[in-house]
Amino acid sequence: MDELDIDRDALLRTFLAEAEEIFVRMEHGLVSLEARPDDDEILHGLFRDAHTLKGSAGLVAFDAVRDLAHDLESVLERLRQRRLGVSDRLVTLLLRSVDVLRGAVVEGAAGSTDASEAIRSFRVRLAEAAQGGAAVRIDATYTTPYEFS
Repeated sequence: MDELDIDRDALLRTFLAEAEEIFVRMEHGLVSLEARPDDDEILHGLFRDAHTLKGSAGLVAFDAVRDLAHDLESVLERLRQRRLGVSDRLVTLLLRSVDVLRGAVVEGAAGSTDASEAIRSFRVRLAEAAQGGAAVRIDATYTTPYEFS
Protein backbone atom coordinates (compact mmCIF):
# COMPACT_ATOMS: atom_id res chain seq x y z
CA MET A 1 0.00 0.00 0.00
CA ASP A 2 1.51 3.36 -0.96
CA GLU A 3 1.01 6.47 1.14
CA LEU A 4 -2.03 7.58 -0.89
CA ASP A 5 -3.92 4.33 -0.38
CA ILE A 6 -6.53 4.44 2.34
CA ASP A 7 -6.87 1.60 4.81
CA ARG A 8 -10.68 1.44 4.79
CA ASP A 9 -10.81 -0.92 7.79
CA ALA A 10 -8.68 1.42 9.91
CA LEU A 11 -10.74 4.41 8.77
CA LEU A 12 -13.95 2.59 9.67
CA ARG A 13 -12.65 1.54 13.11
CA THR A 14 -11.66 5.14 13.81
CA PHE A 15 -15.06 6.41 12.67
CA LEU A 16 -16.93 3.90 14.84
CA ALA A 17 -14.91 4.79 17.94
CA GLU A 18 -15.24 8.54 17.36
CA ALA A 19 -18.96 8.25 16.61
CA GLU A 20 -19.55 6.55 19.96
CA GLU A 21 -17.58 9.28 21.74
CA ILE A 22 -19.75 11.88 20.00
CA PHE A 23 -22.94 10.05 21.00
CA VAL A 24 -21.92 9.95 24.66
CA ARG A 25 -21.00 13.65 24.60
CA MET A 26 -24.28 14.53 22.91
CA GLU A 27 -26.32 12.59 25.46
CA HIS A 28 -24.58 14.40 28.32
CA GLY A 29 -24.94 17.72 26.51
CA LEU A 30 -28.65 17.23 25.91
CA VAL A 31 -29.31 16.36 29.54
CA SER A 32 -27.36 19.48 30.53
CA LEU A 33 -29.28 21.56 27.98
CA GLU A 34 -32.56 20.55 29.57
CA ALA A 35 -31.30 21.97 32.88
CA ARG A 36 -29.64 25.03 31.31
CA PRO A 37 -31.58 25.85 28.11
CA ASP A 38 -29.91 29.24 27.65
CA ASP A 39 -26.35 27.89 27.81
CA ASP A 40 -24.81 28.82 24.45
CA GLU A 41 -21.72 26.73 25.12
CA ILE A 42 -23.81 23.58 25.37
CA LEU A 43 -25.70 24.41 22.17
CA HIS A 44 -22.51 25.17 20.26
CA GLY A 45 -20.92 21.92 21.45
CA LEU A 46 -23.95 19.88 20.38
CA PHE A 47 -23.94 21.58 16.99
CA ARG A 48 -20.21 20.92 16.53
CA ASP A 49 -20.69 17.27 17.41
CA ALA A 50 -23.53 16.86 14.90
CA HIS A 51 -21.46 18.67 12.26
CA THR A 52 -18.40 16.51 12.93
CA LEU A 53 -20.47 13.33 12.78
CA LYS A 54 -22.03 14.45 9.50
CA GLY A 55 -18.64 15.05 7.91
CA SER A 56 -17.09 11.85 9.22
CA ALA A 57 -20.06 9.77 8.11
CA GLY A 58 -19.73 11.23 4.64
CA LEU A 59 -16.07 10.26 4.58
CA VAL A 60 -16.89 6.59 5.24
CA ALA A 61 -19.96 6.67 2.93
CA PHE A 62 -22.50 6.13 5.71
CA ASP A 63 -25.06 8.24 3.88
CA ALA A 64 -27.97 7.49 6.23
CA VAL A 65 -25.89 8.69 9.19
CA ARG A 66 -24.70 11.75 7.26
CA ASP A 67 -28.25 12.73 6.28
CA LEU A 68 -29.70 12.16 9.75
CA ALA A 69 -26.85 14.12 11.35
CA HIS A 70 -27.58 16.95 8.91
CA ASP A 71 -31.22 16.98 10.02
CA LEU A 72 -30.15 17.04 13.67
CA GLU A 73 -27.72 19.83 12.87
CA SER A 74 -30.61 21.85 11.38
CA VAL A 75 -32.63 21.58 14.59
CA LEU A 76 -29.61 22.53 16.68
CA GLU A 77 -28.87 25.52 14.44
CA ARG A 78 -32.42 26.82 14.93
CA LEU A 79 -31.93 26.41 18.69
CA ARG A 80 -28.66 28.36 18.47
CA GLN A 81 -30.43 31.10 16.54
CA ARG A 82 -33.21 31.12 19.17
CA ARG A 83 -35.79 30.36 16.46
CA LEU A 84 -36.74 27.32 18.53
CA GLY A 85 -37.02 27.08 22.27
CA VAL A 86 -35.71 24.24 24.38
CA SER A 87 -38.50 22.09 25.79
CA ASP A 88 -38.68 18.73 27.50
CA ARG A 89 -40.33 17.26 24.40
CA LEU A 90 -37.67 18.63 22.08
CA VAL A 91 -34.84 17.36 24.27
CA THR A 92 -36.52 13.94 24.32
CA LEU A 93 -36.67 13.98 20.52
CA LEU A 94 -33.01 15.00 20.32
CA LEU A 95 -32.00 12.24 22.73
CA ARG A 96 -33.90 9.76 20.59
CA SER A 97 -32.04 11.08 17.58
CA VAL A 98 -28.80 9.93 19.20
CA ASP A 99 -30.28 6.44 19.53
CA VAL A 100 -31.40 6.45 15.90
CA LEU A 101 -27.97 7.68 14.81
CA ARG A 102 -26.36 4.83 16.77
CA GLY A 103 -28.64 2.42 14.97
CA ALA A 104 -27.78 3.94 11.61
CA VAL A 105 -24.09 3.48 12.41
CA VAL A 106 -24.76 -0.18 13.27
CA GLU A 107 -26.60 -0.61 9.97
CA GLY A 108 -23.80 1.05 8.02
CA ALA A 109 -21.15 -1.06 9.72
CA ALA A 110 -23.16 -4.15 8.74
CA GLY A 111 -23.01 -3.05 5.12
CA SER A 112 -26.37 -1.35 4.66
CA THR A 113 -26.21 1.42 2.09
CA ASP A 114 -29.82 2.61 2.33
CA ALA A 115 -31.65 4.29 5.18
CA SER A 116 -34.13 2.02 6.95
CA GLU A 117 -37.78 2.94 7.23
CA ALA A 118 -37.19 3.78 10.91
CA ILE A 119 -34.48 6.26 9.94
CA ARG A 120 -36.56 7.82 7.15
CA SER A 121 -39.51 8.17 9.51
CA PHE A 122 -37.37 9.76 12.20
CA ARG A 123 -35.93 12.24 9.70
CA VAL A 124 -39.48 13.47 9.11
CA ARG A 125 -39.85 14.11 12.85
CA LEU A 126 -36.62 16.10 12.94
CA ALA A 127 -37.69 18.14 9.91
CA GLU A 128 -40.98 18.93 11.62
CA ALA A 129 -39.13 19.99 14.77
CA ALA A 130 -36.75 22.18 12.75
CA GLN A 131 -39.75 23.97 11.26
CA GLY A 132 -40.96 24.78 14.75
CA GLY A 133 -44.38 23.18 14.58
CA ALA A 134 -46.81 24.04 17.36
CA ALA A 135 -45.73 20.94 19.24
CA VAL A 136 -42.85 18.57 18.77
CA ARG A 137 -44.40 15.27 17.78
CA ILE A 138 -43.09 12.37 19.80
CA ASP A 139 -44.44 8.92 19.16
CA ALA A 140 -44.52 7.27 22.54
CA THR A 141 -44.37 3.85 20.89
CA TYR A 142 -41.25 4.64 18.87
CA THR A 143 -38.29 2.52 19.81
CA THR A 144 -35.10 1.84 17.99
CA PRO A 145 -34.73 -1.70 16.69
CA TYR A 146 -31.21 -1.92 18.08
CA GLU A 147 -29.64 -3.13 21.26
CA PHE A 148 -26.83 -1.01 22.67
CA SER A 149 -24.41 -1.84 25.42
